[in-house]
Amino acid sequence: MIERYIEDLDELKRNFIEMADMSKKIINEAMEALIERDTEKAEITYQYDRLIDLKELEIEEKCVRVLALYSPEATDLRFVVSILKSIVDLERVGDLARDICETAIHLAKHPPLKPYVDLPRMLQIVSEMLKDAVMALLRGDTELAKEVIDKDDIVDSFYDRLFEELVEIAEKNPEHGSLAVRLILVVKSLERVGDHATNIAEYAIYYKTGDVVKHKKAQEYLKKLKEKENGEER
Repeated sequence: MIERYIEDLDELKRNFIEMADMSKKIINEAMEALIERDTEKAEITYQYDRLIDLKELEIEEKCVRVLALYSPEATDLRFVVSILKSIVDLERVGDLARDICETAIHLAKHPPLKPYVDLPRMLQIVSEMLKDAVMALLRGDTELAKEVIDKDDIVDSFYDRLFEELVEIAEKNPEHGSLAVRLILVVKSLERVGDHATNIAEYAIYYKTGDVVKHKKAQEYLKKLKEKENGEER
């Protein structure tokens, strides 16, 4: 029974790694299709999202099976729960990549608005975040998880800068407004990939320590609110 339990957990880890690799691949290839103006690659990558959806369902079933058969406790329970939550984030990365593919096909019909200098840099950061977040979860590495969370601020700064640049382009050249908006959505999609990587990093911390760091600011606000209410009651 114990040997089978360990085998099932190992299989769950392997499947999770496979899905993570698929998510990293699709977001990178979607962005390559956009930057290289390669509509064929965009169309092929768009279809790849279906495989990620199927992999999510497969892993979800395995998680439920482990929970039902073995009733894991403590860290093992937190690990399975973290995997269950993380595959939702990985699946959404696939959805974002699919949206980028649609934009890539549309933008390829028009001259580029600006050189794609910052987009590859932003892509590199979110790809590293995704890779490190998955590694942090598998290893229970809280320090690596915190590094991922800290990098989200860098991604946000990229988004803010590119957003301002594209808005300026749209204001100076109204005829390019719709193209600028589409590029803003691409930048927003990359920013969201960073958010999903951050979520997985937060699950890594939960798995290792039991601490729920997600929505920490909201939790701190509620804590202060309760302290204030208790103070007024006295």
